[in-house]
Amino acid sequence: MIINKHIMRTTNEKQVLQQIVNAGPISRSQISRNLSLNKVTVSDIYSELLHEGLIREVGHGVSTRNGGRKPVMALLNVDYGYVISINLLRQRFTMLACRLDGKSEDYTSVSTRNVDLTSVLDMIEEHIRQMMGDRDTRLLGLSFGLDGVIYENQILNAGLNGLKDFDLAKYFGDKFNVPVVLENLANEAAIFERDFSGEGVYENLISVTIRDQVSAGIITNGHLYRGHRGEAGVIGKCPLADRYQEQNHETVNHYVSETSVLKRIMAYQKLDRVDVNRIRRDYLGHQPELLAILDEFSYYLAKVLANISSSFAPDAILLNAPILELLPELMDDVRGYVDKLAIPRKAPLLLTKNAKEASLMGGASAIIHRVLALDDLQLTFRNERPVVLEQIES
Repeated sequence: MIINKHIMRTTNEKQVLQQIVNAGPISRSQISRNLSLNKVTVSDIYSELLHEGLIREVGHGVSTRNGGRKPVMALLNVDYGYVISINLLRQRFTMLACRLDGKSEDYTSVSTRNVDLTSVLDMIEEHIRQMMGDRDTRLLGLSFGLDGVIYENQILNAGLNGLKDFDLAKYFGDKFNVPVVLENLANEAAIFERDFSGEGVYENLISVTIRDQVSAGIITNGHLYRGHRGEAGVIGKCPLADRYQEQNHETVNHYVSETSVLKRIMAYQKLDRVDVNRIRRDYLGHQPELLAILDEFSYYLAKVLANISSSFAPDAILLNAPILELLPELMDDVRGYVDKLAIPRKAPLLLTKNAKEASLMGGASAIIHRVLALDDLQLTFRNERPVVLEQIES
């Protein structure tokens, strides 16, 4: 069972590894009970994973009430290797290294303003190699997130010029000889909410990402829903009626995208760059021009969220938006506008816990699933479980 991009696992192998990832430290006997599998089958798979170095034994658990040997406990071996997640944004790219248990390390943000795509790709390669040089373990896989439509690991449409139909996965896969997963930012954010919030917390959720475009990642019954050729969740191009003249229509992106809102703010502030401190100060100072812009943003965002809530009836809608992270008070305005609308289902509206890294960590989860050959199974990260351990004597 060698971990590579061509790996295949049996159903039993997948389930045993899933148990160790999600429930470790865990014993072979507990895995056998959880899965209703023969102990010999579990032991054979366990031994192969241990020999491979993908899992490690960390101590002994507590004996049963009847006494007997204390069970040996196993965990995923996070020193086996790591993955790197990259987000390609309009004027920068961000990177994050992640262990196989989902713990993030070494966040990096690099400006690409006025830099052509070829140079951006070279910069990404340089930073990947730099991350690799700083580690003793091996790189197992890469993920890339971007605004656009991704289908079968190919870019069908992209917000960044030059990326449409470019085989980004092959380009970096050939350079580093590892599997590469492509995903749009909203889907990555939805994966983050599903995999890092705790087992079973969100079986049906929608994560709305507001960046250069407005898009939605959709989780149904624990699985990512992509729709026809990956087009599910492309809501930014949908029309919205004007607040004051309903016969006039603009797109959701026009009213709600981060790019559009920040352009309006920079225009009234007479600045050529975003000054987040100034935005926060003007908001707290009740600056009329800023409040008017933000009220428009809240109103139109509420219309979008109400439509999503009525159409999909999710357990919750999670919002991933830097403007809301900067001004979380706006959530009350958004909820207030939604409450005024006559819709049958009003899902809870929540602000994501980690807007800066959510998509990156969701991308890391996607590539971890791939390198472990567990694409179709739920992995739950940072699921701390108390256990009594004793060191194994060497």
